[in-house]
Amino acid sequence: MLTTARMHVRPIRAEDVDALHALWTIPAVRRYLWDDEVLPKEEVAAIIDRSSACFVDRGYGFFALELKESADLIGFCGYREAAENTDQIELLYGIHPDHWGEGLVAEAARAVLRHGFETCQMNRVVAATDTPNQQAVRVLQKLGMVFDARRQFHGLDTVFYSMSRDDFQSIYDV
Repeated sequence: MLTTARMHVRPIRAEDVDALHALWTIPAVRRYLWDDEVLPKEEVAAIIDRSSACFVDRGYGFFALELKESADLIGFCGYREAAENTDQIELLYGIHPDHWGEGLVAEAARAVLRHGFETCQMNRVVAATDTPNQQAVRVLQKLGMVFDARRQFHGLDTVFYSMSRDDFQSIYDV
């Protein structure tokens, strides 16, 4: 489990399927997260299973974001193999719209990046978002990720960012 000033950040688990399904089917969340596709609960369960296996094999996966004051799952943040290149590790996140603009995603992502670079010894992390998702772009920039490219991906105008371990260490004085 990782801890931030306001949250517990723990690996997602099978008991989170209902909470994650509810989060991931909110239209404003799934618009950019799952390309507006409504994921059935079985797919959410499969994502949790893949994340759990990845934690066992590699030490990383998706983390649930829980406010310390309530312990309710309000979002997620973590890693998966990048969709276009399985040699790359992609940072992915989402949070309930009630918590947009509170800085919680950036707070969680910093802890997750630290875990990736320090504990899992990752050399580089990538992130991608649809270009119109300017909230996500601002989070990536706030984290210190570097713009790599803008191009069509799966038929969508997409921006790509990355961060190396050296970049992380220089930004966060590790």
